[in-house]
Amino acid sequence: MLRTPFTWLLFFIAATALAACCGSVACDCQDSLDDAVSFSFNQTAGTARPFTLEELDSVFFVRALRRDTARRPVIDTVLLVRIAEQRGSNVVLNNAQPFGQRGTRKLNQYRYQLYLGKRRAPTVRFAIDSIQLNSRLESDGCCTCNNNTLKRVFLNGNPQPIDVTDPSGQDKAVPVVLTR
Repeated sequence: MLRTPFTWLLFFIAATALAACCGSVACDCQDSLDDAVSFSFNQTAGTARPFTLEELDSVFFVRALRRDTARRPVIDTVLLVRIAEQRGSNVVLNNAQPFGQRGTRKLNQYRYQLYLGKRRAPTVRFAIDSIQLNSRLESDGCCTCNNNTLKRVFLNGNPQPIDVTDPSGQDKAVPVVLTR
């Protein structure tokens, strides 16, 4: 069936109007810390053995896939130095921070080890067994943003997770306070 030039003109105008509506809207989801997990170290005086500045001088993260189907697993290591001076004793673990992102793998597809202290003799070790992330997509007209509905951290073999879901629903990083 042949369409008249008028029909094609109406179709072109409608498509242009729709593209102009969504194309001119800048989506600001503010989700750079969407999946992020923040770790802070107990330095409060008067508590049972707070972490010292010397222990927080160097922090090592070691990352490995939780279910590696390759014959040779890839293990990544990142060293963060002087975190107490630079970050106020907080470290953030995110999809692309401090490790680079590999393909479409997210934070929850890895297991992590966190070491404190000097390189040759770490003083404290934490095992981040798994991170559970549940999210949903929310759209508002032309913008679609990811929103976390659940974020949990399983630490040091403990079957009870630490819930770090932002209670305000804004996907901010809620810190996990690490103690000895």
